Amino acid sequence: MIISAVVLVLITLLIGIILLRQVQNSEIIPMRQVDVYSEQMRGLERDRAKGVLADEEFDSMRAEIGRRMISAAKVEVDITTLASSGGFLPLVMVSFAACIVGAVLYVQVGSPNNPDTPIAARYAQSDALKAARLSQADAEGQAPARSTPQDPTYAQLVSDLRKALAIRPNDIQGHKLLAKSESRLGNYASAQAAQARVLQLKADEASPDEWYAYAELLILAADTYISKEAEAALRQTLRRDPNHKLALFRIGMYFDAIGRPDLTFGIWRKVLEAGPDSAPYMPLIRRTIIDLSMISGVNYKPPEVKGPSDEDIKNAAEMSADDRRIMISSMVTGLADRLANEGGPSPDWAQLIIAYGVLGEIETAQEILNEALQLFNRRPADLKILKQAAASAGLLK
Repeated sequence: MIISAVVLVLITLLIGIILLRQVQNSEIIPMRQVDVYSEQMRGLERDRAKGVLADEEFDSMRAEIGRRMISAAKVEVDITTLASSGGFLPLVMVSFAACIVGAVLYVQVGSPNNPDTPIAARYAQSDALKAARLSQADAEGQAPARSTPQDPTYAQLVSDLRKALAIRPNDIQGHKLLAKSESRLGNYASAQAAQARVLQLKADEASPDEWYAYAELLILAADTYISKEAEAALRQTLRRDPNHKLALFRIGMYFDAIGRPDLTFGIWRKVLEAGPDSAPYMPLIRRTIIDLSMISGVNYKPPEVKGPSDEDIKNAAEMSADDRRIMISSMVTGLADRLANEGGPSPDWAQLIIAYGVLGEIETAQEILNEALQLFNRRPADLKILKQAAASAGLLK
């Protein structure tokens, strides 16, 4: 605390010296202005004597220069008075008070007695968090129960498909269809099991997208928790395709969860700069990339928002409806949790409303809209954004 007090005194003295020098230096500027205006006045008189200026022009210009000269002289007097009477002292006192308040707040909410954590210790903490990650079975066991409305006819078809695959366990296409069907019913645990069978049957021929679909289903089954098995699936995806954007996004979330935001920054920076800005994960990356860069000790300026490339548009068009639904569902869950726990600006609420509309969960979208309207009921600009989102989601007829 003694060191802190000494630092406060030194800071206050430094601020006082800076302010005093500014006052002393500013004393010169108005004086030079008065001299300039005086010379201009003498120049006018010489021009009038030479016949260059008419009397009317001379009177008008002399009045204007005189007015400016009086204003400059008044500033000079005010600054001189300030310097001589100690007028800068209140500024020093305010600065000193601000330092005191800051120190008090730091003592109350900070940790002045805690030493800096060395990098090796932070890595050790990250390793401990990694080792403590739950298995998929444990993560699914802790996930809240879901109640998804189901079409009885569709549910019966899926049940028949399960029975058929029990007889034909090596039917790859059948298990692919089952994984998507179970996902559509909200049975993510069964869906990931079916996708696991697909990977088992295809072995080394499994594509990066098939591995990522498995990772995503694992994450959804665990209520967005990235288990050890989900991490392994993401790594398998990236081993086959190091530039798989969705896998990079998810593995970035994993590293942040185990205390390695520096790795998250490096990965998400690559994803952000590759684009497209229309990708559903981009809003989250843009909101956090600056904080991640500061934690990582990097001075980083994100690229300006740009539209998707022709290749990105083509890839999105080729994605199946079920794949898009899985991707959007995973993004929606994280956004919904953040808004429920931390809140957020109206564009984030609008994004969530539109996403639920895309998923066909109209009732949920309406509930989110009602909640957002209450939060922003006195902000016309925000209400306009929410109403536009409601229209896009099909809530306004």
